[in-house]
Amino acid sequence: MLKYSVVNDVHPESWNSFLETFSNGNFEQCFEYGEVVKKVYPRTKIIRLACLQGRKIAGLVQGTYSKYLGFGATLSIRRGPIINFKDKNHLIALKYLLNALDDYARKERIVEISIQIPKAWQLINAFTSSGYFVAGELNEYVIRLKNSSDDLWKNISHNKRRNIKKAIREGVEVFESRRKEDLQTFYLMLKASEKRKGFKSYPYSWFEAIWDIYKPSLSKVFLAVWKGKKLAGVFIVIHGKTVYAVAAGSLTEGWKVRCNDILHWKVMEWACKQGYTLYHMGFVPQPPPCKHSREWGIWRWKREWKGELYRLIKLKKVTMSKYNPIRISKMILGKIIR
Repeated sequence: MLKYSVVNDVHPESWNSFLETFSNGNFEQCFEYGEVVKKVYPRTKIIRLACLQGRKIAGLVQGTYSKYLGFGATLSIRRGPIINFKDKNHLIALKYLLNALDDYARKERIVEISIQIPKAWQLINAFTSSGYFVAGELNEYVIRLKNSSDDLWKNISHNKRRNIKKAIREGVEVFESRRKEDLQTFYLMLKASEKRKGFKSYPYSWFEAIWDIYKPSLSKVFLAVWKGKKLAGVFIVIHGKTVYAVAAGSLTEGWKVRCNDILHWKVMEWACKQGYTLYHMGFVPQPPPCKHSREWGIWRWKREWKGELYRLIKLKKVTMSKYNPIRISKMILGKIIR
């Protein structure tokens, strides 16, 4: 039987080649994602660990954290660790990675480890047996793209089709772009939506870093134009067979002609033609919003696309049990604010 080991110096091409064996994609675990984080948030540290079975990668994990006053804040990991489920010994690789994370956390005096994994992976027991506890749940809203845009069109709700037809009659057009000025225009729309809805997205430098670091063919903006004015935009990245709508924004004057509806429809139509299989439209709380709640409007808008909710499990582990992690977190937060 080949021996397992954990290393932290895997070549980017080897790292991404392992991820490519998972057709759905996992943008948060690709090598470039860590490089984007480092460029945008210089104080953020990246940890990358790979479990090797002999010389072959059996699993990997990428996470981020910041360090203040000698302590590391939460080590955050999204959709990882990634292991080869086709290997009958995949749980061994996971165990090695979790042990390596513990060792790293102790060395760097990290307060806690926070991990999000899809429920469909059926790995919760493996995490809880390693000292993790379930800290909550949320959903990813994902539309399964069809073999043709005609099939996709038939699947969405009647009201959504009606809104898209209205946008077409009104002369709304959608185009894709890699121009910096269009990225800046998109960002102004995003900021307008943030102010209107009271949420916080990524800084402009985040999107700019993705354009500079990630493959040019795998990131772009789509913009909806009506009467010569750009009124809605979405920034997408692609990994594997998944198109991620990383962020979207709009101006209110485009609502009456349904700019947002035709914008996302045209992106999905384009994605179908390119052979992609999933369109990721962000996150939805668990349980999903109810009527009269703050999130009801956007949830009602999303569900008309007839997508699916992919459950994510939030797992946490306190890695500095002899200290008070809440007090340490407040110390770190106070340092950041000052």
